[in-house]
Amino acid sequence: MKTLIVGANGKVGTILSGKMWAAHDFSPVALIRDPRQQTKFTALGLPSVVGDLESGIAEFLPGMDTVIFSAGSGGHTGPEKTIDVDQNAAVRLIMDCKKHGVGKFLMISAIGADPNSESQRIQHYLRAKGVADGALRASGLDYVILAPGTLLEEPGTGRIEAAESLGHHGYLPREDLAVCIMESLRNYHCVGKTIEIVSGGKKIKEAIGYAVGGQSMPAIL
Repeated sequence: MKTLIVGANGKVGTILSGKMWAAHDFSPVALIRDPRQQTKFTALGLPSVVGDLESGIAEFLPGMDTVIFSAGSGGHTGPEKTIDVDQNAAVRLIMDCKKHGVGKFLMISAIGADPNSESQRIQHYLRAKGVADGALRASGLDYVILAPGTLLEEPGTGRIEAAESLGHHGYLPREDLAVCIMESLRNYHCVGKTIEIVSGGKKIKEAIGYAVGGQSMPAIL
């Protein structure tokens, strides 16, 4: 699965790049903004391309099976930059993927993403994410939207809680999100689904399978 990781130099993207390169069923390519970042990916053994997401990266899409959007301005930037990256650049990339025949698009979103979010803390971020998610759902692409809770800088546990609608917020180590991305791409039942994810008690592969109906819950005896 030839996969372009958009936002590869970010915290999630870096972890994901290493894990995908070590797996046998992915052929990842890192999209980076600064040529100086290539050294890091060369050390990982990962090919990289240099491009500006906000200016468009259509030239790198032909031949890609999957695009992962893990880029983002983050919840602490101003509204203008958030709209530029998390909304407008994402929507442009979705349209370019459709034009160039990319088969699948995986979006890293957030619990609470909504074009009409009234969040008092990161409203502009959740609204931008909500617009991009809506564009992806309407695009006709095979898509997966992963909506994690607040991301943590700590080792993954390998265990999560996942559902199309959890009904509550929570936290998730970035390492676990990287594994969730890979397992979601492997499970065809995830296509066309939005999956909310927080730390929990189930193994990642099983939890994602249950969330999208690809596996049955074990019988309680």
